[in-house]
Amino acid sequence: MKKPYVGVLGAVAALALTACSSGSENDLSGTRATGAPIVIGAQAPIKGATAYPQTAYGLEAGAYYINEVLGGIAGRPVEVDVCGGDGSPETAINCANGFVSKKVPLVIDAVDQSMGAAVPILAEANIPIIGTLAGSFVADSAEYGKAFYFTGPVSFAALSSMSVLDTMGKTKASLAVNESPTSHAYVDDLILPIAEQMGIDVSVQYPPASGANLNVVAATQLADDPDIAGVIALPEDACTGLFQALRRQGYDNSILAGSCSQFIDEMGADAAGIVTQPRLWVPLAKEAAPEEVRRQLEEFEQAMDAVGYGDQASSRSLYTFAALVNIAKILSENGSDDVTSESVIDAFSSLRDFPTFAGPNATCDGQQWPGIATTCNAQAIFFEVQEDGTLQPVDEAGYMDLDPSLMPAS
Repeated sequence: MKKPYVGVLGAVAALALTACSSGSENDLSGTRATGAPIVIGAQAPIKGATAYPQTAYGLEAGAYYINEVLGGIAGRPVEVDVCGGDGSPETAINCANGFVSKKVPLVIDAVDQSMGAAVPILAEANIPIIGTLAGSFVADSAEYGKAFYFTGPVSFAALSSMSVLDTMGKTKASLAVNESPTSHAYVDDLILPIAEQMGIDVSVQYPPASGANLNVVAATQLADDPDIAGVIALPEDACTGLFQALRRQGYDNSILAGSCSQFIDEMGADAAGIVTQPRLWVPLAKEAAPEEVRRQLEEFEQAMDAVGYGDQASSRSLYTFAALVNIAKILSENGSDDVTSESVIDAFSSLRDFPTFAGPNATCDGQQWPGIATTCNAQAIFFEVQEDGTLQPVDEAGYMDLDPSLMPAS
């Protein structure tokens, strides 16, 4: 069954997700958690024009998996109090104040672009922020110990996207990203300088977050005669619409999909040749993944099915699912079921070469990326869609190292 959200709290729409047995048939089995729940916070972009509701679905599936399979955190079940972000700093501030008043031991950044507004409040309360990747530059730039991210910073995505174009021999790109001040700063301060160093000519379109005419965006991209079109970042539906428009208008060359993935099912054979850049191994790449990663991805899919969101097993839901599972495993390894902000910070500060869920090894020593102490790994992974809809890594080794020296000086 699909379990409804409970505990909606006023204007911030906080949602408490507690895992329960769904009654769905799946192959998951393990140890059920018991006792009083450990409540942690999460800020997820589930409202507004740039909402990614999949982030909340991943948290719900993660709580189910932890409580029904992994035995909770040191035996106790986890409960996730989700505050619904809408992209505004005002909502993020309200969320942060709510978490402080509830004295949660940590807050998950579910890749919320407005998370930066919450950083000073949570830092003052000594509540660490944890996630697969940050939703904003401000969250990335938090002081060491105030935030921990299992993969590279926001700026890392700019270097990785241009690096994959360089690896593929692309020299002229036309890419879209939603209109916003942060989007312009990201392009002007990172994408364009990195591309120039690599000899890549990049033109950028800024469609509105809602109501964009994607046929016009596609036509604008094709007018540049690029050897690769696509996106820097758009919501899943917009990615699919743009890629379909490009194919309808006769474009059969490479497409860059950013972290989007839902287009693969909807586009069928037309998706072949599209390149994605998620932070983790994803379900469609299972056959090419190491054995342990294949098992993890199967269990992710089964957990999403169990909570009624099997059709929403996207990169976004995987990011939040993986973050929550990693947190539970790391805190469980400490052996104590008394989870406090201090114990969380201690556990993450001492983390070395930890194998993350479907991702790279994490070392949270503050030295993994120049000038960004919150980063616990600086490797990238890229996939190309095959004709049968599966994914193959662009680099046969899977994760590949990047060259941070190409980053613009701050």
